[in-house]
Amino acid sequence: MSISKITGDLAAGKTTARQHLETCLEAIDSEDGRRAFITVNSDAARAEADRVDAMRAAGAALPPFAGVTLSVKDLFDIAGEITRAGSRVLDGAAPAARDCSVVARLRAAGFNIIGRTNMTEFAYSGLGMNPHHGNPRSPWERDVDGGRVAGGSSSGSAVSISDGMSAATIGSDTGGSTRAPAVFCGIVGLKPTTTRMPSDGIYPLSTSFDAAGPMGHSTDCCAVMDDIMAGGAGRAETPFPVAGLRLAIPRGYLFDELDLEVAAGFEAAVARLSAAGATISDISLDILEELRPANRPKSIVSAEAFAIHRDQLAARRDGYDPYVATRLDGGSDILAADYIAMHRERDATCAAVQAVTRPFDALLLPTSPCVTPKIAPLDTTEALMKASARVLRNTALSNYLDRPTITIPCHRAGEAPVGLSLMGSRHHDRRLLAIAAGVEGMLRDKIARAPPPYS
Repeated sequence: MSISKITGDLAAGKTTARQHLETCLEAIDSEDGRRAFITVNSDAARAEADRVDAMRAAGAALPPFAGVTLSVKDLFDIAGEITRAGSRVLDGAAPAARDCSVVARLRAAGFNIIGRTNMTEFAYSGLGMNPHHGNPRSPWERDVDGGRVAGGSSSGSAVSISDGMSAATIGSDTGGSTRAPAVFCGIVGLKPTTTRMPSDGIYPLSTSFDAAGPMGHSTDCCAVMDDIMAGGAGRAETPFPVAGLRLAIPRGYLFDELDLEVAAGFEAAVARLSAAGATISDISLDILEELRPANRPKSIVSAEAFAIHRDQLAARRDGYDPYVATRLDGGSDILAADYIAMHRERDATCAAVQAVTRPFDALLLPTSPCVTPKIAPLDTTEALMKASARVLRNTALSNYLDRPTITIPCHRAGEAPVGLSLMGSRHHDRRLLAIAAGVEGMLRDKIARAPPPYS
C-alpha cells in the first residue's frame, strides 16, 4: 500500500485505480473501518477511479498520482462537504465552498479522496477517542479487553493507513496529533515546520502551533505527501547515509518513567544506529529541564483554543465532548499580558535550544513515553486528562520549539508499537526527511512492516 508501489503498479498495468479503490473500500467495510471514518465517498471515489482508468487506457496524460487513494482528517475543507472537526456542534454548518489549499494540491496531483476520517473532537487530545463517532483502535491487541487507543487527534487517519483503507492520509499536529497516532498504529508520521503548509480552510486549534502533516507506511510516503502539500511535484528524498550522522539524545525529563517496551525499543534502535556509524551524544538541555514547557495547563495553545471556541462553547456547551469542553476551559482565565509573556519565553527557549543543538544533524527521543493505553480504563475526564498528557509529553516539545519531527517504528513485528523520533531544525524539513529515510532503511529489517493484525 505504499504510494510509490501503487503508483508504479498503476502505471505498469498491474492493477487499476478501481481495483485499488475497491480493496480500500472492502477494508473500510468493517467494524474498525466504521470507527475510522466519519464519511466515505464511495460513489464519487468510484466515479473518479473509473475516469482515471478510462483516461489511462486511452493513453491520456494523467497527474503523477492519479487514482491513488487519500483519506482526509475531518478538519480539512473539501468542496461541497461540511467540516465538522469530529464534533456534532458543527452538524448544521454550511458545506465548504472550496478545497483547502493542501487538499487542492493533493487532488491536483491525482489523489482520489476516499472519505473523511474520525478524530478527537476539535483535535484537542492525544488519545483519538470520540464519543460522537466511536473510538478508532490501534491494530495492536485490538481484540483484547476492548482494545487500545489509536492515538490522537488524527486517530482515524492513522488507522486508515495501518489497516489498508487508504494509501495516503493527512492529519494535523498541534502537540503530537500526527505522531502519536503514527506510533500507536505502527506507521510513520511527520510534523512539519508550522509555516511550511498553508493553513487556509483547516479548522484551527492553535494558530501558533497547528501544522498539517502526512502519515504513511514509510518515510518515502511522507516525503512525497510533504512535497505536494508544500507546493511541490511529489518527490521523495535520497536517503542520507547513517554513517557520519551526528545525533544527540536530550536526556532528562523526556526519558522519565518510560514503559519498559519503549525504553528497550529506543535503546536497541540507538545501538543499531551507533553500530552503523552514527556518532551519538547525550546532551542536557537545561532550559527545558527548568521549564518543561509541554502540556502546561495554562499555555499558548490553551489560550488560543479558548479564544476560538469561547462564543460557541458558551452557546452550545452541551454539544461538546465533556472532556474537550473541560480542556478548553483551561484557557478561559489567561491574561493578555501572560499570553504575550509566554510567546516571549517561547522565542527565547527556541533560540537557546538551537544554540546548543546546532552541531547535530538531528535529535533522537522516544516518540511517546508509553505504549498505547487501553481504552476501557479511560472512563473519566481525570483519566483522559492524565493519559493524554503522558502520551503527548515528548511530542509536544517539537511543537513548542517549532522544529520538524518524524516518528519511525522501531519495534519488532508482534511487539507493542514503539516510535523513534528524529527532530530536525526549523525550516530544514527536507533534510530531516533525507536523514529519516537513511535511518529507516537501516532499521527496516528490524521494525514491523507486516499489516495488522499484529501476530
